Amino acid sequence: MKLIRNIILVLALILLGVVIGFALGGQGDGGGDGQTPSRASTVATRTRAVADTATRVSGSGETSASAAVPTATEGSGAESGAEWGVVVRVADGDTLTVRFDSGEEETIRLLDVDTPETVHPNRPEECFGAQASDYTKALMRQRVRIEPMGRDRYGRLLAYVWAGDGEGGVLWNVRLLEEGLAVYNDYGNPGRYADRTRAAAEEAMLAGVGLWSACEMGARPTVVPTLEVGAGCPQGCVSQPDPSCSIKGNVNTRRDTKIYHVEGESSSYGRVNMKAGEGDLWFCTRAEAEANGFRAPRQ
Repeated sequence: MKLIRNIILVLALILLGVVIGFALGGQGDGGGDGQTPSRASTVATRTRAVADTATRVSGSGETSASAAVPTATEGSGAESGAEWGVVVRVADGDTLTVRFDSGEEETIRLLDVDTPETVHPNRPEECFGAQASDYTKALMRQRVRIEPMGRDRYGRLLAYVWAGDGEGGVLWNVRLLEEGLAVYNDYGNPGRYADRTRAAAEEAMLAGVGLWSACEMGARPTVVPTLEVGAGCPQGCVSQPDPSCSIKGNVNTRRDTKIYHVEGESSSYGRVNMKAGEGDLWFCTRAEAEANGFRAPRQ
């Protein structure tokens, strides 16, 4: 009888262990349904990728900085933060919607470029806006690779967009500028490929292609190449290239004035916040500022 009781006790312990094992295994596999990640987890992953990319670009915790990049338009663009998706809508030349492989959709605003308006609620369609929009519509239903770099105040994903597969991919931000369908504008926050986008915009402007041949550009920022220290700012610089180039060229769009401020002389110097998106430019000398249509403040 004692032997029988021991056998029953051992079998009971084994059965209890099997039950506990199944219970723990069920909790650990997250349900085991094999479904795609939830919206919250996908957005969190993309947000972390944006933060990691921004950290790599700045290198020192700063907002952003231009990095050295290849000179060719084509390239792999294979960064660790990049994601694949399909273009499902195109609003205009620089704004599109992508459905990522995860199933999530994001509105993408192309970095470093500004195409003429076609859908602005308070502005008429601008010169070459339709051409820029039609050009980007060529991406409809195409697979693209997205390199996110942050979000704008409207919540749109700021990104570089690569069209095509593998090593033959085309950086669409650069392509728009090469075709003269956009102007360079980093809104004070240049991205990883800013050197390439600036150079493409300048070449198109000098060649007089696209909107540079047909449109009145008005007070849009002058595109300038990346300058070495001491090279000066003969056309004005979007960002301050050297501490000695400290003259602020300020554009007041409401009053339609262009005034330059010299450090130590202008009482308004410290209050002037440079906004590249409104045409503000840095200069190294008064002569540079005046040659670009800026005047000294009236006393």
